Amino acid sequence: MIWGIAGCGPDDDAQVACRCTAETDVRAFPECIDVIVAESNDASSPFSSRIADCPSGSRLFLREPTTPEAVLFNIKDTMRGLSPAQYMDQLTEDFVFVPDVEAMELYLDVYNPPAGYNPEADLDTLWNREQERRFSVNLLDNTHFRGLDFNRWYESANDERKVGDDPLEERYIFPYAIEFTEQPTAGGEVFEVRGRLEVDVITETDDNPLWLVRRIRDFRDFATARRSLTEIRGDFAQ
Repeated sequence: MIWGIAGCGPDDDAQVACRCTAETDVRAFPECIDVIVAESNDASSPFSSRIADCPSGSRLFLREPTTPEAVLFNIKDTMRGLSPAQYMDQLTEDFVFVPDVEAMELYLDVYNPPAGYNPEADLDTLWNREQERRFSVNLLDNTHFRGLDFNRWYESANDERKVGDDPLEERYIFPYAIEFTEQPTAGGEVFEVRGRLEVDVITETDDNPLWLVRRIRDFRDFATARRSLTEIRGDFAQ
């Protein structure tokens, strides 16, 4: 277990030990980004009653993830609300992002595909949950972006839903268009990313189901010559 040292005191000069958790506001406590996050205090530890958790960021009100559609909307709301911790709550532990192959060519140092890389493979591991966590912390930073607007996201009446033989897995295919507005101090640029996603959502049981996103595959929209989520991940990987 690793403990973060952060400014949890009553003023800016007070530095005390605090425990990094999944709920920690990583923008206020960036040193927690790289520590091992403990699931809970160890009651046998002499520190368990003395070291407090580092403060968390403000929490968004989200839908209960009892349907796949609720998780898709939670993904949108946590990105729009610039909440990386809650965004990560929507993903499975074995989550993978599958980049668009042609867009990936622009960021080979980030994705580092092996020879003969096949994005159709079920065990794609170019981009795993840890990389997604770092990306979400870097991207969903209110000191850099003033806001994100979703001009297009999943629409149940218009988009494709696939259910296979396993009732605990569903796939959603839909176009996206997301507009990013930078803070004036970051340049004030406004730009849009476009493409199409395949999103695999799973649950462990159909009794009181809780759905999570296990896999996102990106397809760049070359017709509009806009950046894609593959390229945004390349830009904000570090």
